[in-house]
Amino acid sequence: MKPENTDNTVTDPLSAQSEEPGFTIVRAFAAPRARVWEAWTNPDVMARWFHPETLVTPRESVSVDLRVGGEYTYTMRIPDTGQEFPTAEKYLHIDEPARLDFTWGSPGKIEDAPRVSVELEELAADRTRMTFTLTGLPGDSGSDESAYDGWSSAFSELDAELTG
Repeated sequence: MKPENTDNTVTDPLSAQSEEPGFTIVRAFAAPRARVWEAWTNPDVMARWFHPETLVTPRESVSVDLRVGGEYTYTMRIPDTGQEFPTAEKYLHIDEPARLDFTWGSPGKIEDAPRVSVELEELAADRTRMTFTLTGLPGDSGSDESAYDGWSSAFSELDAELTG
């Protein structure tokens, strides 16, 4: 049975207070919470899904320092052209396996970057609800550089990774 996935664009209550744009995507995965957590924190697994469906993330580009204040980096690549998109984050909060908060931006600009919160709720032994909230970028579905569409596509890759 395929898990029911929903993308819900909503304003994050915290971003509403600060008048920052943001959006939330909720997905349910047919996988244990520990497996979903690993997908967010293990560089070997991250490389397989941490990109929209038309891009790739070479394993050698992924590094993780999983601690508050630690950073992780990765580079997405367009296979046909070789164009690269380097990305860097700083971990802000880690509560394994329930919540992960981090910034999401370009290398050298992670202090002022948009913020991400990933909450993982165990629905059953083999089913997890993920609530992904990004604050600092609009839910601009349909635009050429849509963060919403990029993350939504990446979560399709994550679903394939978890059920494959």
